[in-house]
Amino acid sequence: MSKKDRKISFNTLITEEYITHNFEPFTLIQDIIPFIKKLKKLDKQYDLKESKFCLLQSATQKAFSDGSTGFVGHFRSARHKFRPNLIDKETGLERVSPKKISEGDIEKTHFGIKIINNEVFLLLEVNGNGVSILQIVNYFNYFAKRYLNGLGQRRNFSVEYTKLGTNDFLKSIKKLKRVRVAEVYFDKSLMGNGCLNFSNRTSNLKRNIKLTATAEKAESIAETSIDLFNKLSSGKSGISKVRILGNDKNGTEVTLDTSFIEKVDSLSLDLNPITGEIITAEILTGIDGFMNALV
Repeated sequence: MSKKDRKISFNTLITEEYITHNFEPFTLIQDIIPFIKKLKKLDKQYDLKESKFCLLQSATQKAFSDGSTGFVGHFRSARHKFRPNLIDKETGLERVSPKKISEGDIEKTHFGIKIINNEVFLLLEVNGNGVSILQIVNYFNYFAKRYLNGLGQRRNFSVEYTKLGTNDFLKSIKKLKRVRVAEVYFDKSLMGNGCLNFSNRTSNLKRNIKLTATAEKAESIAETSIDLFNKLSSGKSGISKVRILGNDKNGTEVTLDTSFIEKVDSLSLDLNPITGEIITAEILTGIDGFMNALV
């Protein structure tokens, strides 16, 4: 059976409030997806550029062993208003395409969403002929507005995304033009040691405590971030994770997370011998495996 490699991109979904410009996790996705699923098929469609449209075709709710929730599913997209003749590779013969001008070849783009520790992760199949991360974000923006309008509310935010780094952490930091924020996660037991000397009253706290370091305006804390990573690597600091928020040379927001230093970001998948498509059940199983590793 023929196989094909597919890359999986790791992202987070956030919202930016229009007035304050505060960023929050897009946890409303838990309500938006069920809302879309209940719509009629034509009402799920969203027009893209260049005579292309997409829709959320499937989204199955997931419950993970760590207590988090999420979804796995896929989008379908197609380019219409394009109906050239067909040519047979084996015979060289041409024939008129039986498609209607309103029809297009289906492209599937598979995804997984996991909501954990007040973060919303989006794992997305990279399919150049399907839908991109930006198009999916625009899709959720559109349906978030429809959902809130139905509740008599106005959408006062825009849905955005940040990329999670997949390469060597230190090299990724050094490639950033600016590091704005460093988030350090450490075990709550550190609050009771000789360093902080807090009392024992930490039983109601989550296991991980987050400390946030923020750069001065127009400054970068790249060197501080590298020091924090080195402390994590030593295994003696109590630090469990380091997350970096910054901008690359193009100004794009990038999130680097030590949880993903060693993750695999591609899958080798069997193809349907009749249609040549990637088998949905197989890629969703692979994405599910990645999501189980998210902490």
